[in-house]
Amino acid sequence: MGPVIPERLKPSPAFYHTALDLFGPFLIKDTVKRRTRTKAYGVIFTCLASKASYLDLVEGYSTQDFLLSFRRFVTIRGYPATLYSDLGSQLTAASKELREITDKWNMTDLTNAGVDQGLTWTFTKSSNAPWENGCSEALIRLVKRALTISIGDNILTFGELQTVLFEVANLLNERPIGHKPGADPLHGSYLSPNDLLLGRTNVSAPQGNWDQTSRLASRFLYLQTIVTTFWNKWYRDYFSTMLVRQKWHLKQRNFQIGDIVLLHEDKPLRGSWKMAEITSIEPSSDGCVRDVTLRYKPSTEGKEYSGKPYISIKRSTHRLVLIIEANERSPS
Repeated sequence: MGPVIPERLKPSPAFYHTALDLFGPFLIKDTVKRRTRTKAYGVIFTCLASKASYLDLVEGYSTQDFLLSFRRFVTIRGYPATLYSDLGSQLTAASKELREITDKWNMTDLTNAGVDQGLTWTFTKSSNAPWENGCSEALIRLVKRALTISIGDNILTFGELQTVLFEVANLLNERPIGHKPGADPLHGSYLSPNDLLLGRTNVSAPQGNWDQTSRLASRFLYLQTIVTTFWNKWYRDYFSTMLVRQKWHLKQRNFQIGDIVLLHEDKPLRGSWKMAEITSIEPSSDGCVRDVTLRYKPSTEGKEYSGKPYISIKRSTHRLVLIIEANERSPS
């Protein structure tokens, strides 16, 4: 494995060091002429320090179309100091269409974009080495798979698909990346990219009781269904990537009483990640802990913590991700 680039290890503001990549294409329809079909491409910007994400659409094939999307990104998040991308012949699973559109792009225009603002655009050394842009590639693999299943054969307009991508980016930025110092994790408090971007974890869109007979409301509910379907698929796929699976002949640390873990749920609330504390362990005959008893505070969608009693459940250790070891917790 090659060395990690210094930008991933240095403290920096969000999106100060950024990686980007393309995925797609997606078939979209014209807002006025509904029978007209065209293709759009997703673009993902990933902060190398906080792992925060920004998703948007590239409307056409040209360099200018991409630069318009890049302009929207820097208007919201600011110009990065360094930008990493692999705009060569290998883009997201060697997609033929992506190769064709990037071959038409003017690399000089891309490299010079943002030079006056101090931006340095760096391309990976090899066009057929996607792992050199691993931050973006790892997210794209999960995002594209979940989006493809969620949208299916449905065709959205540019604005509708862009709305879906923005909400998907918010779900990505609500995922846990650590614990908040001084906060009780049993109250569902964890550090997410949104904390670094917005100062709070959740920024969920309002889910009202919309009139089912309204065409506009029905379309809104339809887009929310797509986002919810994406959440269910992405949660299932992303959770497994956090589990460290090594050869079974290597003995690892057992879970201990007092450990704080992230609990995998079968039907999680959208944008919700459940934290729990291990209250008892059940070692097997070989001394390995494979089942534990957990306690956690119940949460309700759209409501804050209100002093409810703990709930105890028993779970297999294969459904848990260790967040804080018992000996690392500050005394309460």
